[in-house]
Amino acid sequence: MREQPTEWMFPNVDLTIHLHRQPEGRWTGLDTTVVFGPTGQGLTSTVLHDVNGPVGRAEQILTVRPL
Repeated sequence: MREQPTEWMFPNVDLTIHLHRQPEGRWTGLDTTVVFGPTGQGLTSTVLHDVNGPVGRAEQILTVRPL
């Protein structure tokens, strides 16, 4: 289900990052997926990568609420 970011707030409750190697270069790419249930509790999962490929993951628990 997609929601308009101008109508909803989604503060991050926590953030955990795990790297399996040092990122190289000036940029970090984010391939992110967000899922949440009917109670508004959800999870943001991100693959972090640089020009050479994946370097780790970031996971965030979140809560989705109307503005």
